[in-house]
Amino acid sequence: MSYSQFTTLVLFAICLLSPCCASPVSRGEDPDEIVKSESDENEYRAVTLSNKIRCVLVSDRTTEMAAVEIRIAAGYLGEDTPGLAHFVEHMVFEGSVEHPVGNYYQTFVKESGGSYNGATWESATTFMFSISNESWVKAARLLASFIGNPLFPREKFPSAIQAVDSEYKINIRNDYRSIYAIAMKLSNPKNRYGEFSVGSKETLNITDIYEQTLQFHDRFYSANLVSIAVVANDTLDRLETLAEEVFGKMPNRNRKRPQNTALPFPTQDKRYLGKKIYYEMKTSQDQIALMFPINLPGHVNVDYITYLLDHEGRGSIYQYLLTRGYATGFGSFIILEDSQTVPLVVYCSLTEKGIADPHFIVETVFKYLKAACSDGVDVELWRSINLLSELHFRFQEKAEAHELATSILDQMGTTNDTSLYLGAPSQQVLDVEVENEILSFLNPDNFNLYIGSDTFSSSHPTDYGPQLTESEYFYSTPYLDTNITEELLEMWRNVETDPELHLPRPNTFVPTNFELFEVEEGDEGLYPVEIVSREEGDVSVWWLQDQYWRQPRLYTGCMLYPARTSRTPRSWAIESMLYQIYSQVKDLSLYEAWEADFNTDFTQGDGWEVRVHGYSDTDKIESVLKEMLDVLFSLDFSKEEGLFNATVVRPVEELYDEQREDSYSFAYRYIDSVVYSEFVDPSEVKIAVGTITQKEIQQYMLNYISDISLVCGTFGNARREDAIKYANIIKEKLVEQGSTIQNEDRRRMLDEDILKLPAGPSHVIRRRMGDSEEVASTALVMFQLGRAEETVGDQDVPYTLYAFSELLSIIIDQTCFNYLRTEKQLGYMAFCYVRDYEGVLNFFFGVQGSRPGAGPDVMSGEINNLIKQQHEMFKQLTLTSEGLSRFELVKQALSDKLTRKPRTLMDQSFKHLHRIYSSDRDFYQVEKKLVAVSAMTMDKFLGLYETYFVGDEKRKITAQVYGKSHAIPEVLEEGEVLIPDVKKFRRKLTETY
Repeated sequence: MSYSQFTTLVLFAICLLSPCCASPVSRGEDPDEIVKSESDENEYRAVTLSNKIRCVLVSDRTTEMAAVEIRIAAGYLGEDTPGLAHFVEHMVFEGSVEHPVGNYYQTFVKESGGSYNGATWESATTFMFSISNESWVKAARLLASFIGNPLFPREKFPSAIQAVDSEYKINIRNDYRSIYAIAMKLSNPKNRYGEFSVGSKETLNITDIYEQTLQFHDRFYSANLVSIAVVANDTLDRLETLAEEVFGKMPNRNRKRPQNTALPFPTQDKRYLGKKIYYEMKTSQDQIALMFPINLPGHVNVDYITYLLDHEGRGSIYQYLLTRGYATGFGSFIILEDSQTVPLVVYCSLTEKGIADPHFIVETVFKYLKAACSDGVDVELWRSINLLSELHFRFQEKAEAHELATSILDQMGTTNDTSLYLGAPSQQVLDVEVENEILSFLNPDNFNLYIGSDTFSSSHPTDYGPQLTESEYFYSTPYLDTNITEELLEMWRNVETDPELHLPRPNTFVPTNFELFEVEEGDEGLYPVEIVSREEGDVSVWWLQDQYWRQPRLYTGCMLYPARTSRTPRSWAIESMLYQIYSQVKDLSLYEAWEADFNTDFTQGDGWEVRVHGYSDTDKIESVLKEMLDVLFSLDFSKEEGLFNATVVRPVEELYDEQREDSYSFAYRYIDSVVYSEFVDPSEVKIAVGTITQKEIQQYMLNYISDISLVCGTFGNARREDAIKYANIIKEKLVEQGSTIQNEDRRRMLDEDILKLPAGPSHVIRRRMGDSEEVASTALVMFQLGRAEETVGDQDVPYTLYAFSELLSIIIDQTCFNYLRTEKQLGYMAFCYVRDYEGVLNFFFGVQGSRPGAGPDVMSGEINNLIKQQHEMFKQLTLTSEGLSRFELVKQALSDKLTRKPRTLMDQSFKHLHRIYSSDRDFYQVEKKLVAVSAMTMDKFLGLYETYFVGDEKRKITAQVYGKSHAIPEVLEEGEVLIPDVKKFRRKLTETY
């Protein structure tokens, strides 16, 4: 999968994959066998509770956050009414027998500094939370109570139906949901995967919804259909006792999980294969997908097949299409369902040239498959794949507790099989006969072709496709179902191989030296130290030797600070285009390094950063670093014009295409446009892209690096001399390119000023969505607070504002959700949180929704009501011992968050990098913030809330973005001032933070 297209492909996969989407693993004879890495210090135990719940317990004596995930082996495959399973997932939290007050569990988790989530899939419904070790047992008791014994109060049904309907409508223009809906609509009608799973008012507003809800819960929320993973900092014996106490009381009704015996796409069944489906894309890049149903015995690993298709180095499909201007991304994934016949999807993001000739993409895929599969499985290639997996497993890094819990339940699937391979290579013996049989399914007689473009139309044929005469019901996506002609099939059956398409070559970047260096004297191991100053060598070099994880990994890189330049739409466009050019060459030249766990990055922001992180094999790190620099400084700026437009200009234009943004993104943009002194409008960037030549990009790069200041850092399993050597490699390469390294600290020069809003009135921006078909609207309200580190009023403690804003975020988070979404039913997304703008703290309240009669003006009004209600609530908290105790618990949750250690060396490295590259370079911020949190009292908190949120000195701005569901009102609320012209308003702002 292309690095540049990774997010897009993940989005495509999310809408298709079930929780059991990981590759199937080989199972041992012991049903409770758990295989773990030698670097994994956790202890594991699989147990069956007295009520038949299968539970995997993980004792992690280093984790500061516990996690619990509960998975019920029933999803929408078990429902008779579309969306019922999803609706039940929402309704269980509206009160339980033991705790009749709805949302009690969520409030406890949030105020304890934790997080929670839930999801409904085809064959499973999942509930999970992450919280402090001290609080997990209470949170688990609450969750078990709500899941096992919900009240299902009738009066809460309308608001829950509205919440489900809002979730549906907010995703109604989601291309990937549309694609899945179309694909399943055209599949075997006897299978259940094509059901509309989200639900809506139309499907749930039925007379017997109450009875159906109770029946669904009774049929499937049974302990024998439940699997649980618990990860906590406690002994296994203690965890087993607690698991029985907490979860053993969930009722076991001895139910059977729902079955889907019909296959969506029976292999070689001509009734459901050989189709060519055109569909209209609404917000995403043009694309093509080949879907092959394959027979997949449960014990077979699919890594070999997906590796063949996904690799991006020389000889790959991706490089073949990219270098010819047809594609900007390529990948594949398996959709693992309950049956043994599952779809393998081969997916490609298309350029204009690609959508004009999609059959060339298909021809290329079959040319590659013919070359790669004609001789069957390449055993040596499989061994090399497995070697990389074994290395990753051997030096496995710590996972977050919630990630580990999810991974465990993914492997257990819906069968509750607790033989687990925790990150291990999943198949030690290659079954060549079975793998070859699977490869044989990848042929022109066993696939469907899906072609999507925003150029297609339901009203007329276009240059790139026929008129789309059909429409998917729930997502209103126009499509046309046709058959692939026999002429095309015959052509693809008889393709000739191309020498440029071949299997991956041996990987020369695989590390071999895993020596752990002795800790050197003088390094305390807490914070990076500057081992070379600019006075000593023109380059500031920082180093921190790992004394905690003790793994053969490191990070190394440098930040390049240019002479002061102002940001413009043109410079922004040029940098985006430069990165696009670099990323494509990087995919070709450095893909093998990425496979071997060496990640290379070239990022742009306040400066340009080049970095490598991966194994600490010094020879390999040096090779990767030099290769990366060679790629960066030998870019081709003389591409054929058509190729340049297809692979650089068009993709970058799409990045800044406001038609692809939702109302929430628009609202953020409008607020940013007011407060950022050097705000760059994406629409202006898009216009600039089409006017920029390759020569201009090249010259911009040369000018940028001609005069720079350099700060470098190396962290991990590295000696002092290694840190200096890696910094010198980068410095020497820059000098070779004509750079002058300046002995100058330029960190503060690049800080951007944040404009200060006028105090008093609430300034309002009202705009219509750029995409006229966008249903959802957004109201986003922002209060400016000030710099995080400043003292406030008579408070002489630095970071008082930080402590106040973070405590407010924890306290108000769930209340905000409950009031705006649940009680007022304003939309699916409701949020309240603090955000840092260049060191300036701002607090946001926001809602995104589409309910008739609840436009952004109504949303803003209810946000104002929430702020007033919270003011009264905070005043009450100061008067009771219970309120003061609650405040102290929230303070403890924030203190725990501040002192939480990074889980991996990379997490720690990026944390230190942020400090080294920042203008203040304060490594003791955490200690100062802890003092501020400790010093905060409820009275001080109330005073700050009154100053910044309800007093005359508040600095407030609201962005109201209207989708097609709502009309823009002509009147304002009392105290509001309209901003008709943002640029003119901003010119009047003279004060900065």
